[in-house]
Amino acid sequence: MKIFIDPGHGGANTGAIANGLKESEINLDVALKLGDILKNNGYEIKYSRITDINLTLFERAQMANNWHANYFVSIHCNSAASRQANGSETFVYKFETPAAIYGESIQTQLILQNGLRNRGLREADYTVLTATKMPAALVELAFISNPQEARLLSSTEFQMRCARGIANGIINYINEL
Repeated sequence: MKIFIDPGHGGANTGAIANGLKESEINLDVALKLGDILKNNGYEIKYSRITDINLTLFERAQMANNWHANYFVSIHCNSAASRQANGSETFVYKFETPAAIYGESIQTQLILQNGLRNRGLREADYTVLTATKMPAALVELAFISNPQEARLLSSTEFQMRCARGIANGIINYINEL
C-alpha cells in the first residue's frame, strides 16, 4: 500500500508565519514523523518534499499520480485573523466519496490524539484534492495564529500526537476496506 505525504508549502512559500513559527517547517516535521509511523506499519511512503523546497500544487498532485499512490495526505497549519480561532479540520474535495470516508477517519483519529476542538470534515476545491487520482485529504493540524495552539505546534510531543492521529486514521480506513 502506497501513501503519498505532502508537507504543505516550502521554500519561498512558507505558508503562515505567526507566533515565531513558520507553517512550512511545522508541516515538514509532522509529515516526517507520520512517514516514520506508516513505514513502521509496513506502508510504502513517498514525500513531495523532505527539505525546504518550493513545489507547485499541481507538481505535488502529479508526483502522487505518477507514483501511483493509493492515498494522499497533505499536512498544514491553519491561520486566521482572529487569534482566538482554534481546532483541527480536514478537507476533502467532495462528501459522499471514498475520500470523504478517508478524511473522516483521519479527522476522528487526529482529534482523539491531539485533544483540540473538532472543526470537522469540510469540502474544498484545492488543487491537491482535485488533481490527485486517489483518495486525498488535506489536514489542518491547529491554528498557528492562536498563541496556545502555536505553543503546542512547536512541541515535538504534540507533533508526534498529530502524526500518530493521522496515521491511525489512515490505517483504520485501510483496515476497514
